[in-house]
Amino acid sequence: MLNKFLSSIGIGHVKVDTIVHTTEISPGDHIKGDVVLKGGMADQPVNEVQLLLLLKYEQDKQDSDFSYHEKDLNTIILDSIGTIKAGEEKRIPFEFPTNARHPKTTDTEQTILRTTVDIPQAVDPTDEDSIFVR
Repeated sequence: MLNKFLSSIGIGHVKVDTIVHTTEISPGDHIKGDVVLKGGMADQPVNEVQLLLLLKYEQDKQDSDFSYHEKDLNTIILDSIGTIKAGEEKRIPFEFPTNARHPKTTDTEQTILRTTVDIPQAVDPTDEDSIFVR
């Protein structure tokens, strides 16, 4: 019972690591990899894993105090994951298409693949990976 409570507040909870097979792509290529989930101290049900491809760019805006902004480009949902048992490791393969007009990586524009694991009534683990678009 204590382990389940600790997992729900983020202590000893499920961890996520997205392994991208090729971190350098051309516009229109597919990003391929595996989402690796590692169970924590207690069994936890997983609603879904969300892979979000986003563009992080630098731009000064009058209505913002921040110079870096994010624009969502595409999302893939991996569901039917089930429950991650304590100490278990699950690998979920994915293939993420990119647009033929995808912006190239520059000093002011970066492509990021953000992974979020949706776990009911718990802290949602996340991971981010940079993708270099040539």
